[in-house]
Amino acid sequence: MAAALWANRRDVMRWFSFLRRAASNRTQPLSETIKEARVRAAVSADPMLRRDPAIDDLSYDAGVVTLRTSAPSWPDRDRLLRRLRSVPGVTDVTLLDRSFAGS
Repeated sequence: MAAALWANRRDVMRWFSFLRRAASNRTQPLSETIKEARVRAAVSADPMLRRDPAIDDLSYDAGVVTLRTSAPSWPDRDRLLRRLRSVPGVTDVTLLDRSFAGS
């Protein structure tokens, strides 16, 4: 169990952050929280994406997924975008890397 958690630590931390935020943000409609969980599940279901160190976190708002990354590009970018766009309810995907934030 510990080995599995360690191997998927980035994904576990992203889910923990989401659950903590969802529990404290009760103003967001439950349907939006469920849609974001579906997007996160799509990333978690893909063994390459869930371990990708470039993916910091993601959020969902009114059909738009915002993906925060630590790198401006990575080899599986097209695969990730296809995977996210295949989730029901997703209309667009926005990529934000740390270089835009000045870090």
